[in-house]
Amino acid sequence: MNQTAPLALRSALTVPEPALVLPAVRRITADWLTKKFGSAPLASGHHQVDPRSTLTTQVVYGDNGAEKAIRLQLRQDEANATWRTTVTAAADDRAAPGPCAAVSVALEAFPNPGHAVVPVRPALVRDLVEALHPRDGLARLTLHAQEVGTELDYLLHVLCDQQRTLPVIVAARPLRPDAVWSARMRKAMPQCAGAASLYLLRDAAAVDAFRDQIGEHHRVAPGTVRTFLPGVDPAWAPDASRHRFLSFARMSDPDDNSWYGIARRVQQFASRTPLPAALHALPFPDITQTHQAERRAALATDRTVGETPAAEEEVALLTGLLGQADADLKEAARNAELADRTIDALQAQLDAATTTGLRDIEDALTAWDEVERLRAEADVLRRRLRAAGRYEDTAVVEELPGSPQSFEELWERLAELPGVLVTADRDKTLALDESDRVRVWAAKAWNGLRALNSYALTPDFNGNFHQFCTSGIPGTVGWSHKQLASNESKQTMDRWGGERVFPVPRDVDPSGRAEMKPHLKLDNGGTAPRIHFLDATRIPARPARMIVGYIGAHLTNTRTN
Repeated sequence: MNQTAPLALRSALTVPEPALVLPAVRRITADWLTKKFGSAPLASGHHQVDPRSTLTTQVVYGDNGAEKAIRLQLRQDEANATWRTTVTAAADDRAAPGPCAAVSVALEAFPNPGHAVVPVRPALVRDLVEALHPRDGLARLTLHAQEVGTELDYLLHVLCDQQRTLPVIVAARPLRPDAVWSARMRKAMPQCAGAASLYLLRDAAAVDAFRDQIGEHHRVAPGTVRTFLPGVDPAWAPDASRHRFLSFARMSDPDDNSWYGIARRVQQFASRTPLPAALHALPFPDITQTHQAERRAALATDRTVGETPAAEEEVALLTGLLGQADADLKEAARNAELADRTIDALQAQLDAATTTGLRDIEDALTAWDEVERLRAEADVLRRRLRAAGRYEDTAVVEELPGSPQSFEELWERLAELPGVLVTADRDKTLALDESDRVRVWAAKAWNGLRALNSYALTPDFNGNFHQFCTSGIPGTVGWSHKQLASNESKQTMDRWGGERVFPVPRDVDPSGRAEMKPHLKLDNGGTAPRIHFLDATRIPARPARMIVGYIGAHLTNTRTN
């Protein structure tokens, strides 16, 4: 069974002014808690703020007795899941080599059996960004995009800053005002606050100046929103594909919801970014151990007190301490249970990452073998051309396109495959662009479609596609038989066969739809994208083509979690 790590969202902010941090964090979290529960008990210890919610507050003091760090953890036991929000802040004016301060807000989700959850970033992240003016290397983290004109030195330094750990979002105004584009920008940018630095190229002159300085490959066209990851290298063209963009056409299309992915991607990236040094190894006191000591002292005292009024008052006080200590022990047991769930999920995540890494190595070696085979074949053909005196035919003067870097680019290049007809739902295909593995998947999908195209355009081959992939016919594009499934199980088709019926031309099936069991596997585990297809190369009186009815996430089967 697949397990998702509980950490759903995390924002970590480095603050240049330590004196601001702890007072601001206390004020903002108090406002946040008051809006939720009507009160904000911030004294150290466990506080039952409502029947299903517990707030734990811990404080670390410096040698001078002043507060050095605080942690507030709110656990909410809801019907669908246990939610845990943790705010940690640290400030040290006397740290070496200089003052340091940072705040992190983490949201964890522990779903209950049978429930799916959708985490929503706590609103207090935006309040902290607005109040603390955090930085990411040279970049200022703001609530809204900072406008940039033709003076671009600062933005270029931010993009190439080696100390930067978070994404930079650069948007360019459209050539003409667009209400949909503007409304989406107003909604998306605040959701990115604290997870990325935000910039807006003011006009066409700024767009042109940015392109001139950063280069054609890394440019941002009018109306485009581009997310630059850390480590930008404008001098290396292949680096551009790491920095995803959303075109004006999609940003301004009321029916295209891909703009939601802008904030989602930077929030996911921020969640994986290491915490600032100021938040490392903070020695927060163990509240449970403290109250266990109080309980032992209470028990010892309880045996010695007499039946005087003063003694009765002391017994009542100590009984209260015992009750508090017992509550703390129950809280510790609950936290230990959540810790075990976290460890199990992280182990499952590690196992999946290990498996994916080994599979990627195998894919890379297979691709390398194919490259070497094609290179050797090209060398043989060049030698034959030279022997025939056709020297000019041995050189390729125009740059040939490589593999698509996204499914949006793949979709735009389908016309290059005359032997393939794609009837798939475009939105389900483009949804794959949300994944961190999109470049791997898009490249594999392109190679798979090229293999289907090669099969369709090899009319003298009499076998099926599986046999074609293992034939090794010179000059054709193949596909690994390990990543090809020619059928589905009976149980899968009995229960979920309807999911595998896709649009086809009516000269293939009068109903306009047909079942497509064969599929190419682009990955395993998680989303595990698939390409479902139908072999229509043998149908008389129609073009020989492979029909691709689906490119998207793995469909439901007996192994689906």
